[in-house]
Amino acid sequence: MKYIGVMSGTSLDGIDATMVEVPETEILPLPIHVLGHQFIEWDSKLRRDLLALADGTPFAAQSIVKMSQAISQAHVAIILRLLQATDSHPSDIVAVGMHGQTVWHEPPQRDHLGYSWQLGSPSWVANRTRITTVGDFRLSDLALGGHGAPLAPYAHRLLFYNPSRRVGVLNVGGISNVTLIDPHLSCPPVASDLGPGNMIIDALCAYYTDHRQQMDQDGAMASRGHLDRALLETLLAEPFFHQDPPKSTGREAFGSHYAARFLHLPPDDAVTTASWLTVHSIAKGITRLGAPDLLYVAGGGAKNPWILEHLQTALPDVPVKTTEVLGIAVDQVETVAFALLARAAVHKEAANLPTVTGSRGSAILGTVAEVSRET
Repeated sequence: MKYIGVMSGTSLDGIDATMVEVPETEILPLPIHVLGHQFIEWDSKLRRDLLALADGTPFAAQSIVKMSQAISQAHVAIILRLLQATDSHPSDIVAVGMHGQTVWHEPPQRDHLGYSWQLGSPSWVANRTRITTVGDFRLSDLALGGHGAPLAPYAHRLLFYNPSRRVGVLNVGGISNVTLIDPHLSCPPVASDLGPGNMIIDALCAYYTDHRQQMDQDGAMASRGHLDRALLETLLAEPFFHQDPPKSTGREAFGSHYAARFLHLPPDDAVTTASWLTVHSIAKGITRLGAPDLLYVAGGGAKNPWILEHLQTALPDVPVKTTEVLGIAVDQVETVAFALLARAAVHKEAANLPTVTGSRGSAILGTVAEVSRET
């Protein structure tokens, strides 16, 4: 059975879409086959507006609606492109799982439930592509008092389970998060957001290059700069890095206002210090949760050799590899996860993990938008 997963993450660089063939079996690890992958960048104005909205800039309702429609249409475009590239027809696909673009994420507090807002309409995508589409994955878990995040651990367990070793799956996107998968099936996965992944690094690169450079390509700036140890120690002392899970975060905590704390430094030093913040927050967070026997890394940060090298140094007893060694490209792990979440939704299978999100119970995740059988 074929599914498509579409992901637009907190880095706000664009949209990835992956088509997978999934067998109707419950064996672990689940043997999937990637049939195709596509990526499109956000329109530059839309990206600027989304970044501003996620940083708390007020927008008129009609402007937000236009952003959401543009996001929906971009999802349609990439799905149609993927269908064409794989010589597929909409009827070949059971469902699309779309994350949508997060513009606000507020974890639950003692006195109120959390909230998470993703722009993009599953109904729009379903009716423009003629494929059942599942979206709004976080809301059911949030309604039960959970964080609605992280969502990928359900899929990580299916994909990366190892019967003899405790495996870690680290996604270094805009935010970094990890899933720890025990070989004993009676033990549920442990997972948590860890802090900024590429978010601060990308923001600093864009700022210092007047937006000519959106990322630290191959860790070049981090390699040239010097660490401001006093700033790093101040940042790592903040409460978020010492909280026990469940915990989740986003651009609300680590957006442009947070990146501004580095701007007194020379450009290379700022990027180096931000990169060390990413590495140390990951290493400390994983150690706090219980280090795995080996760690697979995915996401944009897995393409940064500086981060991989220093992460291995920070976790000397844990072999650090990318998911490429298992045959899953680092920029496809998240999209495959949402394809599997769509599969769970159409099969009415609970896919949240209460031990991970803190919800009061299991929930079927996502709103399912179906299409008429009439042409």
